[in-house]
Amino acid sequence: MSPEWKNAIDSFIAIFANLDFKDGPLFYVVGIIIAGYCCMEGYKIYKMILSGLGFIFGFRVAYLLFGNLGWNNEMLLMTEVFLGLVIGTVTYKIYLAGVFVAVLQFGLVNFPVYVEAYLGNRLNFGKALNGIIITVASAVLAVVVAKLAVGMNRTVIVCLTAVIGGFAMVNMFVNLIPVFPYEVSMPEPSSVIWLGAKVFLSMAGAGIQGTKDSA
Repeated sequence: MSPEWKNAIDSFIAIFANLDFKDGPLFYVVGIIIAGYCCMEGYKIYKMILSGLGFIFGFRVAYLLFGNLGWNNEMLLMTEVFLGLVIGTVTYKIYLAGVFVAVLQFGLVNFPVYVEAYLGNRLNFGKALNGIIITVASAVLAVVVAKLAVGMNRTVIVCLTAVIGGFAMVNMFVNLIPVFPYEVSMPEPSSVIWLGAKVFLSMAGAGIQGTKDSA
């Protein structure tokens, strides 16, 4: 193999091995499109959605666990993909596990913003300890909600895919704003405006899915 090809492959592996799913504006634009489809058509493809969320969850967990151990990029990428595939397959094959992982991931991504907004001014233990408390409280809340969701029926899948899609659309849009070439003044991520937009899109998606199902 020529040095040029080897350098190209090494660069490719390095990029994906250290990918934290925040790789520029294209990621967010594609994410908004996928999230919109998930919001409006989620029940039809919920197994694929659960599997995809499981893969992302496993990939991210492997990155967090092993990303700072000094492994070479090939080993790190193989570990991330392996754990992603394992959890993705489990969430596809085992319905309840998929629901749990999907709701858990949704909670871990979204709850910290609102837990921090609620507890931020009530905690006076120092910035580091406050951050730990908020993280732990968010994780516990996410686990509780995920466990409650496991015992629910088809309506949960409709609501889950609609909420995940609706919330993800707004989150992706908020993350896309800073990469605009012009200055855009927008509310803070924890603003009630964004929460209202998430709730509205989620309700719209659940309503559309329910209408299609009953037609």
